[in-house]
Amino acid sequence: MRLILFDIDGTLIHSDRIGRAAMARALTDVFGHCGAVDTVSFGGKTDWGLVHELMQAEGWSEVEVGARLPDFYARMAAAGQEMFTATNIRPCPGVLPLLAAVAARDNAVPALLTGNIQATAPLKLAAAGIDPGLFRVGAYGSDSAVRADLFAIALARAEAELGLQIAPRDVIIVGDTPGDIACARAGGGRVIAVATGPYPIATLQAHRPDYLFGDLTVTDAVLRALFDDQQV
Repeated sequence: MRLILFDIDGTLIHSDRIGRAAMARALTDVFGHCGAVDTVSFGGKTDWGLVHELMQAEGWSEVEVGARLPDFYARMAAAGQEMFTATNIRPCPGVLPLLAAVAARDNAVPALLTGNIQATAPLKLAAAGIDPGLFRVGAYGSDSAVRADLFAIALARAEAELGLQIAPRDVIIVGDTPGDIACARAGGGRVIAVATGPYPIATLQAHRPDYLFGDLTVTDAVLRALFDDQQV
């Protein structure tokens, strides 16, 4: 069985910075200001980690930020329900055919590994015309401040859902940042990098992913990468 962990932003969807705008609103609601949210890099991070990074830079202590995280998550979800629409969120090239092909296989478990919190991930997917129900399990930006932690979380949830053991080698992350590559390496899995996010091919290549594509429109080639030791 192959566990395929899809990142969302820059991999499955483009969102025209609307996630950043939603975070700015939620931070302002909860902390009174949004810090440097307009300029900080989101790539390869989690929302939990970003809130700590932004608010501690503004003088809030780690304990103070942690105490307000539940309120932030609630405000972030409310902002997403209003702001995440088909007007500003769309699927990346090739995503819909690829997801359909993966979902049709009986030896694959489509899942999520994303820096978005659990409440907003399905909102973004649905706005892009992607059925959140395609993904059996997920690990989210509300599970840990450290993205590398999400590999083990996703794997444990998948094993509990399926009632079987999955070797780390049979876990593949599909993502668009060096953080996705590092996350796969930390967990002992493999990674397909795609240059549809903020990082060009040359930058991603320097981090030595197992496979690298400019986008996901080459469905057959991506499927061969996902199931390289199995019949495609």
